[in-house]
Amino acid sequence: MRTKRWQDWVELLLGVWLVVSPWVVGYTDIEAARLNAVILGIAIVVYSVIELGVPKAWEEWVSAAMGLWLVVSPFVLNFSQQAAATWNAIVIGALILVFALWALSKDYWPHRRVTGH
Repeated sequence: MRTKRWQDWVELLLGVWLVVSPWVVGYTDIEAARLNAVILGIAIVVYSVIELGVPKAWEEWVSAAMGLWLVVSPFVLNFSQQAAATWNAIVIGALILVFALWALSKDYWPHRRVTGH
């Protein structure tokens, strides 16, 4: 069992940002980008709440996968020509991916002690 991490709280806030970002940043007219941000944002919020309540490794892997999807989604969903939506997806996705892997590294991967032999 892992401990609750501050990264889960940050991921939750990033998920909330994704939900509102199409209106704040101004790309509501690009349906693929808007739906991607709102749906992934809601999913990230839900998984962050689960991670905070019952922390398990699989939730971090799901968060990492969602972060990776956000990074590639502008190119897969063909909205990369819209700079604000693209940068929002890439930056938020990269942050979520980094925080999820960071939490995994702290709780699940063995730490090796380096000694000077």
